[in-house]
Amino acid sequence: MKSKYISLCFFSLILWFGSPILLAQPSRLDNLINQLVQPFIYAHQTPGLAIAIYYNGKDYYYNFGFADRKSKKPVTKNTIFELASITKIFISTLVALEVQKGKLNVTDSAVQYTPELSKTNGLPIDRVQIVHLATHTASFPKQMEQFGVNKGNIQAFFIRLKTWRPPVKIGTHYKYSNIGFGYLGYVLENASNETLPNLLKSNITKPLGMSHTFFNVPKSLANYEAQGYRPKNKPAPYYTPANFLGGGALRSSSADMLVFLKANLGIQPGTASPELLSAMQYAQQPFFEVNPNFVMGLGWQRVKRGRHIVITKNGANQGFSTLIGFSPAKKLGVVVLINQARGKATALGNQILNSLLDL
Repeated sequence: MKSKYISLCFFSLILWFGSPILLAQPSRLDNLINQLVQPFIYAHQTPGLAIAIYYNGKDYYYNFGFADRKSKKPVTKNTIFELASITKIFISTLVALEVQKGKLNVTDSAVQYTPELSKTNGLPIDRVQIVHLATHTASFPKQMEQFGVNKGNIQAFFIRLKTWRPPVKIGTHYKYSNIGFGYLGYVLENASNETLPNLLKSNITKPLGMSHTFFNVPKSLANYEAQGYRPKNKPAPYYTPANFLGGGALRSSSADMLVFLKANLGIQPGTASPELLSAMQYAQQPFFEVNPNFVMGLGWQRVKRGRHIVITKNGANQGFSTLIGFSPAKKLGVVVLINQARGKATALGNQILNSLLDL
């Protein structure tokens, strides 16, 4: 598979000279990206931005600005960004893989894999199934603190679940929940008797050759990590999860994320097993209809745009903004990683994705 690499290392060149310096004669895709990205960077004062695209059977990489403004380290396709909530689709893929292996079922009760809740006997939490956690239909609040539990107090969370009463019937309403997906990761660890980092490595990153994707980046790759920035470009603190890993603790590069995207399109890289590709397809299937234009898969968001169905997931935290999206029918997709809070990766990524569908 051919790959086209376009590096725009210093976005000051974009701002000062009005057009980026390209390494080759610009194609229609190059022109599209430049037309969308240049005004975007100018409007939002974006520190750094990595875009990876799969289109017409080829890989494309577009990199802008700095991974670190202070050192002027440029963004590359191997720069490691915090993925924030894109983490969730890795968790749901691992859940789907366990389903494919026959080790659990999406209709299993989460309590079945939660030793702390083994004696609940008929309480509302007993009715929360794995599929409810994976589709945000468990009626959980968004954050741990909204349970009335201090951040990081996992045991208090489990105690609280024994007295929890859902505001609406479980499994009937969509309510986005970070803590719900974090809990799903905990359930997965117990069901598989393995840690999330080990599950990720053995089932996804190693088979797919994703060498820059980790929950905890090793010291040998620390220089690849991007510095995150708050909305006015003040450095954001390094994200350390206080609760569960599954809600948003993963880090990756645009190159690795494009490999993951292509695998979700059924393009088998490296030594990926048929079981993994099957699990990816399973996770993309419709499980809960939020409205006629928005249906939840396991973690994935299936969105109807005109005559097209696109599958997406976005993420945001105190220093990063991210999006992955693709069209299974058109066999194309995009990854956008920005090292800025409220960086609007979702808006830019959707613009690119919509344009690719019509290019």
